[in-house]
Amino acid sequence: MKRSIITMMAAGLLFLATACQKEFLQKPDTTGTTTVETVFSTRVGVESALANAYRSSLGQGLWPDGSINNGTLPGISGEASYGESWMSLSIFINSGFTPAGWDSRPAQSPDNFFTNFSAIRKCFIVLENVDEAVDMDNAAKAIVKAEMKGLIAYRYLGLFIRYGGVPLVTKALESTDDLNIPRASLQSTLDHILSLANEAYTGLPDSWESKYAGRLTRGAALAIKARALTFAARPLFNSAEPYLASPADSVISFKSYNAQRWVDAIQANEAVLTWAGQFGYAMIDTDNPLDDYGTATSLPNNAEVLLAFKYNVPGDKFFRFYNPAVNGERYLIDNYGLPTNFLENYYKADGTDQQWPGAGESNARPFSDYLARMNQLEPRFLADNMPHTMDARNNAGDNTWTYRVAGKGGNKGPSGRGRGAAVATKFYYKAGTRNWFEFPLFRIPEFYLSLAEAYNETDNPGAALQNLNKVHERAGLPALAGTDKQALRKTIQREWAIEFFYENRRFFDVRHWKLENIGNGVLGGPVRELQFTIPGSDNLSASSYTNYYDQVVYTAYWDPKMFLLPIPQAEIDKGILVQNPGY
Repeated sequence: MKRSIITMMAAGLLFLATACQKEFLQKPDTTGTTTVETVFSTRVGVESALANAYRSSLGQGLWPDGSINNGTLPGISGEASYGESWMSLSIFINSGFTPAGWDSRPAQSPDNFFTNFSAIRKCFIVLENVDEAVDMDNAAKAIVKAEMKGLIAYRYLGLFIRYGGVPLVTKALESTDDLNIPRASLQSTLDHILSLANEAYTGLPDSWESKYAGRLTRGAALAIKARALTFAARPLFNSAEPYLASPADSVISFKSYNAQRWVDAIQANEAVLTWAGQFGYAMIDTDNPLDDYGTATSLPNNAEVLLAFKYNVPGDKFFRFYNPAVNGERYLIDNYGLPTNFLENYYKADGTDQQWPGAGESNARPFSDYLARMNQLEPRFLADNMPHTMDARNNAGDNTWTYRVAGKGGNKGPSGRGRGAAVATKFYYKAGTRNWFEFPLFRIPEFYLSLAEAYNETDNPGAALQNLNKVHERAGLPALAGTDKQALRKTIQREWAIEFFYENRRFFDVRHWKLENIGNGVLGGPVRELQFTIPGSDNLSASSYTNYYDQVVYTAYWDPKMFLLPIPQAEIDKGILVQNPGY
C-alpha cells in the first residue's frame, strides 16, 4: 500500500471543521490556525475530533461516506430498482464492478477503498493524541482510546466483508514510515478485528448518559466481534476452495472448512444477547407487530438498536435517497420501487405464501386483487412499504404520507420500469414531517438470526428454530417448525431478507452465503416488476387502474468475481497489493 493511500488518509485532521452540528457531539467554534497540538490540548478539541472519527467510521456504505454517487445499496441488492438510467447504480446494474477509475472515484465499485483508510487514520490520530488534553482525566482518556479501537475494528470489519484480507495499519502513518504494506491473510485480518474489539470491550462503558447516546458501548464491541465471526463462518470464506482461483488465495479464503467457526459464531452472538439482557437492550415485542417493528427500525435511541449512524442533517441527500418521494430526491422518485423478485419473500399475515400473477398480460388480474393481496401481507411489509394507491401504514392519518402526496403511480404496462410493486417507507414509522432518521447499524434481531443460522449449520435445528422464531413471531407470524437442514437454511435466509430490508445487509449476506441463484434473480439476472393497466388520467387513484401483472423489465449483470469488490487498479499497479480474482 503506497503513498496515494497515505496522501488521502493524511487529510483526516483537516476535516475536523466539517463535524455535523446535529451529531451526538457538537462541533465547537474553532477559528485560526488548527494543529494537532491545539486540537488535542482541550476536551473541546478532543470531542470535535472524536465526533469526526465517529462520522467517518460509521458512515461506511452510506451516502455521507462518498462511495455511491447517487442512490443506495438496496438499488443494487435486489431490494429496489436502480433509479434513473444515467445514475451510478445503472452502471453497476449493467456492467458490474471493475477496478478502473470511474466518475472521479478510484474504481467502478460501491465502496471507495481509500476512504476506509482515511477513516482509520482519523481514529488513530485521536487515539495517539488524546493524552495531550490538559482538562481530561486519565479515565476519560482511556475510554476515548477504547472508542477509537472499536471504530477501527468496525471499519476493518467492513473491509473484511467487502474485500477479504486487507493491509493492516496499526498507527497514524507518516510519509517517513514504510508505506509498502501488503494485504494480510484472511485469518490475520479477522484476528486483527477480534483483537481490536476485545481491547475496545475492556475499556468501554456499558452505558452512557443520554446526551452521549450513540457512542460505543461494550455491547457494540461484542456486536462487532459477533458479526465478524458470523461472516467468517459463512461459505464464501469458510471453504477449502476460494470462490475463484487466485495466486494469493489466503486473502480471500481460509482454505479449509472448519465447523468450529460456526461454534465461535454461536458463542459470540450469545455473548451479545447476554450483555443486552443485562443492560436494557432487547427486541421490542409488545404483541403489536406493526408498531413494534416500526418503532425498532425508526425511533431514535430505541432499546433494540445497539449502535446507529447519527447523522441528522435536514435535507441531506442521504435521507432524500432513502425516501425520495417524501423527501424530494428527483433522481429516484419514479425509479426506486420494489421488484417482484423481492416482494415474493414476504409472508401473508397468516404465515402462508402470497401468490402473485405471472409474467405478461395474459396473466393479468383485476386491480382489486392487487389491493386485496397487499392488505393480506405481514406487518413488516406494511411498515416498510406503501403499495400503489394506498396510504402508508407507517404514518396512518398523516397527510404527508398519503399516496396522493407521496405516491407517483405504478408502472404503466407493458414494460414500465422503476416503480415496482410498492414505494419504500422504511425508517420513518410515525416520523410525520421529520425528514431524517438514524440508520441502525446493529439491531438485536441480527444476533438471533445469526444464532439460528449457526445452530442450523451445526445440526441443532431445535436451537435454530428457537432463535428464528424470536424474530418471526415478533412479526405477528405463527411459529415455524420444519427441521430439514437445507429447507431451514433457506427459511432463515428468507427471514434475514425480510427483517433487514433496506438495512444494507442483503448486498453482503447473499454473497457470503454463495446463493446458488445469486445470478438468476437475486443480484443478477432477470428482474421483474409489476405492471399496471391505467387507462385513466389519475394514476394516484385506484379507480384509474383496471388490472396488473408481472413482467421482466431489466437484466442485472452478475459475474462470480463480484463476490468480493475490486481494489483500485491504480493501487494494484504499484506492485504491493494483489487483486481479488476475476478483476
